Amino acid sequence: MVQPEIAWQRIREAARKIDAGIDPDEPSHLGFATMDQLLGVLTPNRWKLIQTLHKAGPISIRALAKLLERDYRGVHADVVKLMEYDLVTRNAAKRVFVPWDKITAEISAVSNETGEAA
Repeated sequence: MVQPEIAWQRIREAARKIDAGIDPDEPSHLGFATMDQLLGVLTPNRWKLIQTLHKAGPISIRALAKLLERDYRGVHADVVKLMEYDLVTRNAAKRVFVPWDKITAEISAVSNETGEAA
């Protein structure tokens, strides 16, 4: 079940998209040129952060650090990096949350236009 605060955040986000002339049902896209870049952003610690934050709902970074049993500075740096890619968002109350429920990945074994394998 989606928490009410998250539901309202999603409704506001959809309304902003509609106002901007964007279809709110169009999935967001995030691309990486290489698998190394993808894994550089979605490290094991950041993936655990995303899963914990998704389950917890909107919370402060300090509270998230306590849930993860990690240093505040490291969690803050990870949240900032994930926010650069819109994988984590901050609401009006300055709480961070995960604005999506799943990631669908498409990974090619071909690394360049000549067809050389990665």
